[in-house]
Amino acid sequence: MPDEVWLKFLTDSERAIRASAPREPSARERATRGESGAAAGGSGSEGPVGELWQPGETSADPAWRDLDTSARLRHAGRLVATAVAIALALAAWSWLSTSAGVPDAPGDGTVQQSERTPLPALPRTPESASLSSSLPAAG
Repeated sequence: MPDEVWLKFLTDSERAIRASAPREPSARERATRGESGAAAGGSGSEGPVGELWQPGETSADPAWRDLDTSARLRHAGRLVATAVAIALALAAWSWLSTSAGVPDAPGDGTVQQSERTPLPALPRTPESASLSSSLPAAG
């Protein structure tokens, strides 16, 4: 970077920068400038680049009523195949999510083991006797 550019950067004030900065035109100014440039045969630098979307454009696919019988059958077959694929995927997902927590053998679960194992009897102490007598009767 040359020294004079750096010196100008250091000495410029905010007012000088605002005065020398290019001004962005408003949307209204761009619209009127674009219309007058297009009408006057402008250079095209103010206009859009590329092709613009037009609301009157139609889809590349023909309408259902314009299809012949074989094309209709192919289209219906694709719809049915898509519906079947979605149904199979949902069924597989449901099956996997419900079978993930099930044990392999029916008697190997922890619930069955705890039901078969008797609980050890707790010894009666004077503290437990006083606690049980102070509780209200269930009923």
